[in-house]
Amino acid sequence: MRALMLLLLLSTAAAQVPATVTGIATVTDGDTLQIRGVKVRLFGIDAPESSQTCTRAGKVYGCGREAAFALADLVRNKTVTCTRKDVDRYGRMVGVCTVGGTEINRWLVQQGWALPYLQYGGGIYSSTASQAKSAGKGLYAGTFQNPWDYRKNPGSPPTAGTAGTNTVPPVPATSTVYYANCTAARAAGAAPLRAGQPGYRAAMDRDNDGVACE
Repeated sequence: MRALMLLLLLSTAAAQVPATVTGIATVTDGDTLQIRGVKVRLFGIDAPESSQTCTRAGKVYGCGREAAFALADLVRNKTVTCTRKDVDRYGRMVGVCTVGGTEINRWLVQQGWALPYLQYGGGIYSSTASQAKSAGKGLYAGTFQNPWDYRKNPGSPPTAGTAGTNTVPPVPATSTVYYANCTAARAAGAAPLRAGQPGYRAAMDRDNDGVACE
């Protein structure tokens, strides 16, 4: 019965997601955009989580944030077009996006800020990733944990999930970190906040998608 209900929910979500969306994009994280109210998870790739850190030149840095900044720089004040390939369990479009003739999904892999997500069609980006690795770009300039392994690690903050999965979203964990509002969270450099991360509160997650202050 539960599986049937989930299937019905996914079918309803798919019917509500447009085949394409075009407009100025805002960046949620290194592999997620929002255009005109439509959330788009980039197809076939997986970028570091917002809270994820990596090492480079012997120092720890926020690779999740750098991936998001790289994406933000690419799309800033430009028209982005995304074409739907699927719809994920959160009702987000899973799509291939372009800006100024550049495919964003491939560009992120090319720059080393995202990895091919082989489990979800990312094999088409494997050769591009090999070139980025050989050139030592982005994540390949140091050491890192695969984003999907990072999410599986019990010590990592829970995240809102990834494209194509059919599991129930995680229940937000109790946290001793408190932000009065999203302005405070952004000032602390903590935004966006995902369900289960310290400081996340449902009251700040206006669209109830598991990501607050995006």
